Amino acid sequence: MKSLAELAMVSLLLWIAGPITGQILRIGHCPSFSALKDFEMDKYLGTWYQIERYFSFPGMGGKCWTQTYYPDPEVEGRYKLRMDYRDFVVENKMTTEMDIYQDMADDPATLTSQLFSMPFTADDYQVLSTDYTNYAVEYRCEDRGLFQRRESLWLLSRSPFPKSWVMKEARSVVASLGLKMSSLRPVTQDCYLPHRGLHPVRPPLQHTINRNNFIQMYSRAPPSQQPHKFIELPRQPHFAAPAFSVPERSSL
Repeated sequence: MKSLAELAMVSLLLWIAGPITGQILRIGHCPSFSALKDFEMDKYLGTWYQIERYFSFPGMGGKCWTQTYYPDPEVEGRYKLRMDYRDFVVENKMTTEMDIYQDMADDPATLTSQLFSMPFTADDYQVLSTDYTNYAVEYRCEDRGLFQRRESLWLLSRSPFPKSWVMKEARSVVASLGLKMSSLRPVTQDCYLPHRGLHPVRPPLQHTINRNNFIQMYSRAPPSQQPHKFIELPRQPHFAAPAFSVPERSSL
């Protein structure tokens, strides 16, 4: 069990790094994208797996990143975001939570994340595209002076190992908006491989290889016509050892 101070430190690092990690610096002001007027938050709820994102130093310290949206049990119309990941060293599970709310009535796909209900941690990011069941593209941009901006981008999927067409669809959205494709980095999700269980079970051996099975496996005849008997090898004849007689000594 992690202490409250440790959880607070993890949450603070995530906030400093951006609401969901993954960011790059680019020249120019933040672009403006059209809002998803028909975005439905209720369909967006649930667990999303990070498949690709922009490079970030905090992201290098963890893997198997997921983000789970769910309704706030205490405040109606508000939501929560739980971030889960595992560190690379001993794979300890790390978790932090954020408040999520929609501030803009005319732009429901722009979400605001906030840590510990502290206003100075509030950050906006935008759902650029989603089909709710396969993929989602989230984007965040912050102007950093006159000629620089900080961008964050996440390609999400409902599965840790999405099919190729799912990621192709998500990347096509990124390309069509003119965002930098070369800065995308894959997110390791090997924690969800089948063999990663605590006690992996070896599948039972289906065939016992003895001489009959070996002959049946390599025979071209159908199984019904194969003789089910052992092949007897010819026996080697036994030869008697030659008898040696000691010659008698002649008497002189």
